[in-house]
Amino acid sequence: MTIRLTWKRVIVTLLGIFALGMAYAWSGLFNVAASSGHWAITDWFLHWVMRNSVQTRAAFSTPTDAKDDSGLVSAAGYYASSCASCHGAPGVRPLPLMQAATPPPPTCRRMRRSGPIASCSGSSNMA
Repeated sequence: MTIRLTWKRVIVTLLGIFALGMAYAWSGLFNVAASSGHWAITDWFLHWVMRNSVQTRAAFSTPTDAKDDSGLVSAAGYYASSCASCHGAPGVRPLPLMQAATPPPPTCRRMRRSGPIASCSGSSNMA
Protein backbone atom coordinates (compact mmCIF):
# COMPACT_ATOMS: atom_id res chain seq x y z
CA MET A 1 0.00 0.00 0.00
CA THR A 2 1.46 3.29 -1.08
CA ILE A 3 0.29 6.67 0.23
CA ARG A 4 0.58 9.52 -2.24
CA LEU A 5 2.26 12.52 -0.70
CA THR A 6 0.34 15.61 -1.78
CA TRP A 7 0.60 19.21 -0.62
CA LYS A 8 -2.87 18.98 0.84
CA ARG A 9 -1.93 15.97 3.00
CA VAL A 10 1.32 17.60 4.12
CA ILE A 11 -0.44 20.82 5.12
CA VAL A 12 -3.28 18.98 6.88
CA THR A 13 -0.75 16.83 8.76
CA LEU A 14 1.32 19.86 9.84
CA LEU A 15 -1.81 21.73 10.94
CA GLY A 16 -2.93 18.67 12.89
CA ILE A 17 0.43 18.38 14.67
CA PHE A 18 0.34 22.10 15.45
CA ALA A 19 -3.24 21.85 16.78
CA LEU A 20 -2.35 18.89 19.01
CA GLY A 21 0.69 20.74 20.35
CA MET A 22 -1.36 23.85 21.09
CA ALA A 23 -4.08 21.78 22.76
CA TYR A 24 -1.47 20.10 24.96
CA ALA A 25 0.08 23.47 25.86
CA TRP A 26 -3.35 24.99 26.56
CA SER A 27 -4.36 22.07 28.79
CA GLY A 28 -1.78 22.96 31.44
CA LEU A 29 -0.89 19.30 31.97
CA PHE A 30 2.81 20.00 32.27
CA ASN A 31 4.63 22.28 34.66
CA VAL A 32 6.49 25.36 33.37
CA ALA A 33 9.27 27.05 35.32
CA ALA A 34 10.80 30.47 34.72
CA SER A 35 14.20 30.69 33.04
CA SER A 36 16.10 33.32 31.11
CA GLY A 37 17.07 34.17 27.55
CA HIS A 38 13.86 33.69 25.56
CA TRP A 39 12.76 35.34 22.35
CA ALA A 40 9.64 37.49 22.66
CA ILE A 41 7.41 34.86 21.02
CA THR A 42 8.90 32.10 23.19
CA ASP A 43 8.45 34.24 26.30
CA TRP A 44 4.80 34.90 25.40
CA PHE A 45 4.18 31.20 24.71
CA LEU A 46 5.81 30.04 27.97
CA HIS A 47 3.80 32.55 30.00
CA TRP A 48 0.60 31.53 28.25
CA VAL A 49 1.36 27.89 29.04
CA MET A 50 2.30 28.78 32.64
CA ARG A 51 -0.98 30.64 33.25
CA ASN A 52 -2.99 27.72 31.84
CA SER A 53 -0.94 25.25 33.89
CA VAL A 54 -1.55 27.17 37.12
CA GLN A 55 -5.25 27.54 36.33
CA THR A 56 -5.62 23.82 35.60
CA ARG A 57 -3.69 22.70 38.69
CA ALA A 58 -5.57 25.16 40.92
CA ALA A 59 -8.89 23.75 39.73
CA PHE A 60 -7.90 20.29 40.97
CA SER A 61 -6.16 21.32 44.20
CA THR A 62 -8.48 24.03 45.55
CA PRO A 63 -10.00 22.98 48.88
CA THR A 64 -13.77 22.68 49.00
CA ASP A 65 -13.99 24.67 52.24
CA ALA A 66 -11.40 27.44 52.24
CA LYS A 67 -12.31 28.48 55.79
CA ASP A 68 -11.50 25.09 57.26
CA ASP A 69 -9.12 25.80 60.18
CA SER A 70 -7.23 22.54 59.70
CA GLY A 71 -6.67 23.52 56.07
CA LEU A 72 -4.96 26.76 57.11
CA VAL A 73 -2.18 24.86 58.85
CA SER A 74 -1.85 22.59 55.83
CA ALA A 75 -1.78 25.59 53.45
CA ALA A 76 0.88 27.37 55.51
CA GLY A 77 3.03 24.25 55.52
CA TYR A 78 2.52 23.79 51.80
CA TYR A 79 3.50 27.42 51.15
CA ALA A 80 6.61 27.06 53.33
CA SER A 81 7.72 23.88 51.55
CA SER A 82 6.70 24.69 47.97
CA CYS A 83 6.40 28.45 47.49
CA ALA A 84 8.66 30.28 49.95
CA SER A 85 11.90 29.42 48.14
CA CYS A 86 10.74 31.45 45.10
CA HIS A 87 8.34 33.99 46.59
CA GLY A 88 9.79 34.43 50.09
CA ALA A 89 7.81 34.60 53.29
CA PRO A 90 7.40 37.15 56.08
CA GLY A 91 10.96 37.95 57.14
CA VAL A 92 12.47 35.53 54.61
CA ARG A 93 13.89 36.62 51.27
CA PRO A 94 13.52 34.42 48.18
CA LEU A 95 16.55 32.34 47.24
CA PRO A 96 19.19 34.27 45.21
CA LEU A 97 18.73 31.89 42.28
CA MET A 98 15.00 32.67 42.20
CA GLN A 99 15.64 36.42 42.42
CA ALA A 100 17.74 36.10 39.24
CA ALA A 101 15.02 34.23 37.31
CA THR A 102 13.51 35.89 34.27
CA PRO A 103 10.93 37.09 35.00
CA PRO A 104 11.58 37.22 38.73
CA PRO A 105 8.75 35.71 40.76
CA PRO A 106 6.76 38.28 42.71
CA THR A 107 7.88 38.43 46.31
CA CYS A 108 5.47 37.73 49.12
CA ARG A 109 5.31 41.45 49.88
CA ARG A 110 4.31 42.37 46.32
CA MET A 111 1.70 39.58 46.18
CA ARG A 112 0.19 40.75 49.46
CA ARG A 113 -0.32 44.24 48.08
CA SER A 114 -2.07 42.93 45.00
CA GLY A 115 -4.09 40.45 47.01
CA PRO A 116 -3.59 36.91 45.59
CA ILE A 117 -2.55 35.32 48.87
CA ALA A 118 -3.29 36.05 52.49
CA SER A 119 -0.64 33.78 54.00
CA CYS A 120 1.98 36.52 53.65
CA SER A 121 0.77 38.66 56.51
CA GLY A 122 2.82 40.55 59.02
CA SER A 123 5.95 42.62 58.66
CA SER A 124 8.74 41.68 56.34
CA ASN A 125 12.24 42.92 55.53
CA MET A 126 12.13 41.74 51.94
CA ALA A 127 13.11 44.16 49.20
